[in-house]
Amino acid sequence: MVKPPVVVHASPAEAADLLGDLLGEDYGAVVAPGEDEAAVVTVEPIDEHRRGVVIYRVIQASRTVADRFPGSSLYLVTEEGSRWRLPPPAI
Repeated sequence: MVKPPVVVHASPAEAADLLGDLLGEDYGAVVAPGEDEAAVVTVEPIDEHRRGVVIYRVIQASRTVADRFPGSSLYLVTEEGSRWRLPPPAI
């Protein structure tokens, strides 16, 4: 097991379910209930080298979630506990 897993906080729970569906089959995403209307999506990369790939795919999938749920909020939780808004703004 790779530590730490890739974690995304999502609200509403339907947005988390969609993110989990988009990532689930290929990456093994697990959706768990969070607080209030939120949920937590967790993906455990198979090794340290693929952690970056998982983060990249989470960012890509977050764009689809944002398109389908315009009012949703998605945050990637970093190793040190910072929260990064998803999808990231254009550069």
